[in-house]
Amino acid sequence: MSTDRGIAAPPSGASARLVDRGDWRRFVAPAVVVVAAGGILLAGGLTTAAFLTVDNFLIIVRAASITGIVALGMTFVTISGNFFSLSVEQTAALSSIAFAESFAHGWGLLAALGCSFCAALVTGAVQGGMVAAGLNPIVTTLGVGAALYGLAAVVTNNEVVNFDTTPAVTWIGTGRPLGIPTQSWAFAIFTLLATLVLLRTRFGRETYLVGANRNAARASGISITRTTILAFTLASLAAGIAGVFTAAQITQAPLTQFSGLNIDVIAAVLVGGTALQGGEGSALRSALGAVFIALLANFMLLRDFTYGERTLVTGLIVVVATSAFHLLRTRGTR
Repeated sequence: MSTDRGIAAPPSGASARLVDRGDWRRFVAPAVVVVAAGGILLAGGLTTAAFLTVDNFLIIVRAASITGIVALGMTFVTISGNFFSLSVEQTAALSSIAFAESFAHGWGLLAALGCSFCAALVTGAVQGGMVAAGLNPIVTTLGVGAALYGLAAVVTNNEVVNFDTTPAVTWIGTGRPLGIPTQSWAFAIFTLLATLVLLRTRFGRETYLVGANRNAARASGISITRTTILAFTLASLAAGIAGVFTAAQITQAPLTQFSGLNIDVIAAVLVGGTALQGGEGSALRSALGAVFIALLANFMLLRDFTYGERTLVTGLIVVVATSAFHLLRTRGTR
C-alpha cells in the first residue's frame, strides 16, 4: 500500500513512519528542544538564584505534567490530521468544577471522578463527531470551548467552587511518592501508554494513516469517523484528568484557572515536532515539548516577565517551530 505522498506503508502499519520513514530529520525537533532547554538552564542558573533549586525543580515538573498530560491527548488529534482542539482549556476547567461541585455536595471520590471524566468524554466525543461530519476543527472546538466556558459560568454563578478535602484527594493533588509529585508519575505513565497505543495498536496505526492520507485510509477500510471521535475523546479525557489533578491540588475550582493552557499545549505538541498537517508525530516528543514549555515559563516568571510578554514568547515559539519544521519537511521531500 502507498500514499499520495509516496510513502510505502510497511507491514507493521502506518505507525512505522515514526521510526522507519524519518531519517535524520526526525531527530531535529528533540535535539533542538534539548539544546534550547540546556540554554535556559544555563541562563537561569547564572541569572536567577532560585532557579536551580529542588523546590523550583518540583514546581517545573508539576507544571510540565499538567501541560504534558493534555499535550499527550492533543497529539492524537494533530497526528490524525485534525489540527488542534481549542477547547481543552475549557474542558479542563469544566472537569475541575465538576470534581469540586461533587465534593461540595457530599459525593464520594469515585462519584466525583466519574462525573468529571464523563463530562470530558462527552464533550470530546461530541466535538469529534462534529469534526468527522465535515465541520472545521478549529472553528468547531473554538465554539464548543466558548459554550463550555458559559456553561461553567452558569453552574458556578461566576464564583470559585471550594470543597473540603479528604486524604485520598490530598494524595492525588499534593502527594509525592518517592519525592515525586503524583501528577508527574501520572505524566510518565500516560506518556508510556500513549506511545504504546500509537506504535503498537491498530487504533494508533490508523491514526497515523488517517493523518497521512485519508483517501488511502478510507480505501483500506478504516473508519475516519471512528478514528476522529476517538482522537478528540482522548484529548478531552486528558484535559479532564488535568482538571482533576489541579482541583485536588488547590481544593477549589476557579473558572479561569486554566487560562493559557491551549497555547501551552499547542506549543508543546509543535515544539515536539508533530506535523501540523498530520500523519507524523510522537507522544514522547510531545512530552519533551511540554517539559521545555514549563521550563521556559518558569524562567520567565522568575525573571518577572509580564503575562503579555510570556504569551508573546510562547506564541513566537509556536510560529518559529511550525515554520522551521515545515520547511525542513518540505526540503526533505524534494
